[in-house]
Amino acid sequence: MRKVEVTPEKMVEKDGSINFGTFRSPFVNVNILDAPMYSPSCKVPVFWKNFRLKEWQHFGIITPTHYFGMVIFDAKFMGVSFFYAYDRLTNKRIEYSRQGGGKSAQVAAQVYDDRCSFTQKGYNIRFENQLCSGFHRIIIDIEGDNNLPVVKGELKVFEDLVKIEPLVQVSPVTPHRPFYTHKAAAPVEGSIILGEQEIVIAGNKAIALLDEQKTYYPYNSFWNWATAAGYDESGRLLAFNLCRNMITDDEVFNENCFWIDGKIYCLPSTRFEFGEIMDPWKVNTEVGNLELTFVPDGERTHQLNIAGIIRSDFHQPFGKYRGFFKDDSACIYPVANFFGLAEHHVTRY
Repeated sequence: MRKVEVTPEKMVEKDGSINFGTFRSPFVNVNILDAPMYSPSCKVPVFWKNFRLKEWQHFGIITPTHYFGMVIFDAKFMGVSFFYAYDRLTNKRIEYSRQGGGKSAQVAAQVYDDRCSFTQKGYNIRFENQLCSGFHRIIIDIEGDNNLPVVKGELKVFEDLVKIEPLVQVSPVTPHRPFYTHKAAAPVEGSIILGEQEIVIAGNKAIALLDEQKTYYPYNSFWNWATAAGYDESGRLLAFNLCRNMITDDEVFNENCFWIDGKIYCLPSTRFEFGEIMDPWKVNTEVGNLELTFVPDGERTHQLNIAGIIRSDFHQPFGKYRGFFKDDSACIYPVANFFGLAEHHVTRY
């Protein structure tokens, strides 16, 4: 089982060695551009490292009536952002999506005092990271178009590191290429206006799922991902993050965990079983301490093919998870129709 360690000052040391492992808090200095990429003796220009780096920040906001998903993604050759709202009561979804040139998306260098932004005409999303003060602020300002309503919103996500143990994982894509991710499940409050409807988001009923990532992906890559959250009968916030990707030694280096009221429990490797995307999925740890069934209600999908050189086949179904998690003391925590996401993504970029 992975051990959670004290976070070093830097992710990459002066000699180019990388601090791989699972850590207690996000890095203040995510100096991923100092990673050698190929070998310590091979000098790689910074512009090429930056071009190969893929980085994003994503928030999923779960409320009793709605789900809101949003991302700011810097792929270097292009910037991408989307915002979608899913009405869980009517099973209807609206989406706004934008793409731009390589500098259209700004992603925070670190989450203690920095921001992400994506701005185009009529579309503005900003993530103000103030983890030094225990929160992230989300600001949304989107004009209506194509019969879609105007969206205005401001949310505050409370990732208080005194109360919440985030997942902070550095894994080896290769011995010299790090995969860095920071994830958390946290209370959130604020409001979002969709046209003439205002959805008030209360901290004791709503949950924010945060996903920050900076990784040197190989040219051909893939991942399967599962995440969800909810409150149990005792009012505890339960959540999980599960993934299988191109990391070969995923028993030692994975991003699998379960949270109980902010306390993190690291999990072993996880396996995904599914056929058609909209059919039920099975997600289980190999040791059997977590067993889940995911039933999709809908899907966000996107395909990109640029001359066969750059490709992305992205599927993000959303729906409900059922199952259980069993801790080291054999205490069982039911996952009872928790709303969440899954992903199946195959890339070439």
